Amino acid sequence: MARQDFERFKQEIKEWLDGHPEEYDRFVAEVNDKSAIGLYKVFNVGMRLAPKLMRRYRAECHGDLANERKIQDYAADADTAKLLVDEFHSIDKGSIVPAMLAWLYYGKCYETMVNQLEAEANNPRNNFIEQKIAAIMIRVVIKSSIRNKMRTKEDWENFRREKKAIEEGNVMESCIEELEPVNEVITEMPTNTEQPLCLQDYLLGDKETLLKKIKLRVSTQHTGTDLARLYFALQEEQLLSHCDVTTFHRLLANEMPNCDLKSVRNLQIAIKKLNDSTNKGKIKDCGIERTYINEWRSYLTKAD
Repeated sequence: MARQDFERFKQEIKEWLDGHPEEYDRFVAEVNDKSAIGLYKVFNVGMRLAPKLMRRYRAECHGDLANERKIQDYAADADTAKLLVDEFHSIDKGSIVPAMLAWLYYGKCYETMVNQLEAEANNPRNNFIEQKIAAIMIRVVIKSSIRNKMRTKEDWENFRREKKAIEEGNVMESCIEELEPVNEVITEMPTNTEQPLCLQDYLLGDKETLLKKIKLRVSTQHTGTDLARLYFALQEEQLLSHCDVTTFHRLLANEMPNCDLKSVRNLQIAIKKLNDSTNKGKIKDCGIERTYINEWRSYLTKAD
C-alpha cells in the first residue's frame, strides 16, 4: 500500500472510531479481559483471512519448533494487509475488523498483547513449549511495533518502568522521579550536614517505642509474608508515612544488620499476593491473613 493510500485508509479508520465509540469500547473490553476472548477473536480473523499463511506456519513450525524469524516473515505477508482493507470496506456489520484496526492504530494494542502473552509465559499450567512460544511472541510483538514505527524503544522502556512501579507499589514515587526539575535560583548553598533518613523518620507517633517493637518481633518473624503483614498493619494504623515497599525493606535491613531478612523481591511478591483479589475480596482483607494483620496492628498499638 502506497504511503498516500495508507494515510487515507488510516483516516477512514479514525472516522469509523469517532462514529462508533460504543462498539470500539466493547472490543477493547474483550481484549483486556483476563479470558483473552478478544485476542482469540483477532486470531480467528487471521485464520479466516489468511488460511494459507496459517497452514504454512503450522506445517513448518510444528509448535515446538517455532522461532522468531519465521513468525516475523509470516507477519509481513502483504496479501493479509490487502484482505484486511477489503474486510474493512465490506458491508458485514458483524465483523470485528473495523474495531480491531482502530485498536491497532490508535489503542494500546501492543501493550495489551504483551501483557496477555506475559501472563501465558508465566502461567504454571502451561507446559514448557507453550511458555516458550508465548515468550517468542512477546519479542515478535515488540520488534514488529518498532519496525512498523508504531512504537519506539523508549516507549517500551517507559512501559516496562510503569509496569514495575505498579507491581512494586511505587507508582507515586515513579511519577515524581519522572517530573522535570524546576530551574530555581539558589541564593544560598545548603550545608551538607543532614544525616541520611532512617526508618524512624518515616514512623509516626511514639517513633522510638514503635521501632523497638518492630525490631523485637521482626527478629523472629522476617519472611517476606511476615514483613508484608507488618507493612500493611503500619499503613492501616497510619503509623508509616510516605514510605514505599523498597525503601521500607532497605531501612529495616539497615536497622537490623544481623537479622537474615529475605530479599526485597520476597517482600514485593508477598505484597502482590496479599493484594490479589478473590471472590471474597483481597486476600489480605479476609481469612487467616486478616487475622495475622490485625494481630500485628494490636501489637503495634498496645500500650506497654
